[in-house]
Amino acid sequence: MPKNKPKVSVVVPIYNVERYLKECVDSILNQTLKEIEVILVDDGSPDNCGKIVDEYAKKDSRVVAIHQKNSGYSVAVNKGIDVARGEYVGIIESDDYIDPQMYETLYENAKKNNTEITKSLFYYYNPTLDAEHQNIIWKNPSGVDLRLAPSKAFTVKEWPQIIGFHASIWSSIYKAELIKSVKIPETAGASYQDFPFMVEIMMKAKSISVVKKAFLHWRNEPSQGNSTSAKGKKLLLMVENNNTCLELIDKYGMYDQLKEAFFAHVIWANMDFYYRVGRENRKEYYDKMRQLLSRITNDETFTYKFFRPIDKTIVRLFTVKGGRFLLGIKPIGGKIKRFALSIFRSISPSYKILVYLRQENEELKLKNDLIMEELLEIKDIIDSKA
Repeated sequence: MPKNKPKVSVVVPIYNVERYLKECVDSILNQTLKEIEVILVDDGSPDNCGKIVDEYAKKDSRVVAIHQKNSGYSVAVNKGIDVARGEYVGIIESDDYIDPQMYETLYENAKKNNTEITKSLFYYYNPTLDAEHQNIIWKNPSGVDLRLAPSKAFTVKEWPQIIGFHASIWSSIYKAELIKSVKIPETAGASYQDFPFMVEIMMKAKSISVVKKAFLHWRNEPSQGNSTSAKGKKLLLMVENNNTCLELIDKYGMYDQLKEAFFAHVIWANMDFYYRVGRENRKEYYDKMRQLLSRITNDETFTYKFFRPIDKTIVRLFTVKGGRFLLGIKPIGGKIKRFALSIFRSISPSYKILVYLRQENEELKLKNDLIMEELLEIKDIIDSKA
């Protein structure tokens, strides 16, 4: 490792990803920003990852190889952050890859705006899909749009929507002093365990900026082995992570400022987990969610500011009698589903949207995106002159 302090240290937690690892590490080493440190943390991987890590360390002086017994994602990330020497620190998951300009763009933005966190968009990458859909910019299902973030530096109190967007801690860089003061909870388990980390570091940051471009390709393949493909009882840990976030928000005294965006995130992020947890664990998940959501159902000041109509309905289904049965109609179809929905319509006139829209009109989406790009350009011009 060169003696000069790296501009960015990149921490890569590694476990059982032999088929993806070289693509990931090569994409980091090929960055246009050369003053980087790459910390490869082999978390006791049973395949050839440890050997690959050592090979990279021998070939490139910027690479730091760390080997530890299998302790989990959070322990590996925390270890890498502890030893990082860079001015800023980034985190890349070892089955993803990044575009060459990512860290140079984020670093220049961070220096220009003097920010402690600089975040970017990212791609949803699934190479098993057709070419048109296998690598698209990820959009929040509730409509929280990172492209609408302020063009200048801001705090989470000033733009709380960033809490509702996505944890995606790997699409950002963090000032070293800041990230070393925050730990990923090492008891959080295997599902969305970076959510509490994201919430806490956003609350601690004195300045945040957003690069409204995508650089990272977030891999989502069937049977890949990450939290997006996990199943079973361990998905219950998702709710525990949400509770940890809520405790942190209370601890920092930001509940009133963040509650609307936080609970919007809770709804869209949990429902996929809820349906994947399995029927044998669904009642427990339902009960945990009901307890979590009681915080807003008992809050007369909660306005559902960032909620879609379907999100409001989901909250209600976690509180009304028979709600668990009605939530269970999502996986079924035909006459049974239509019958169950017609019953709920009759007892709830305010129930407007009953199922998630699977596909949007492609032409309308394209027009909306073009209009959004024009509006964002106008907004940036206005902000730059403010």
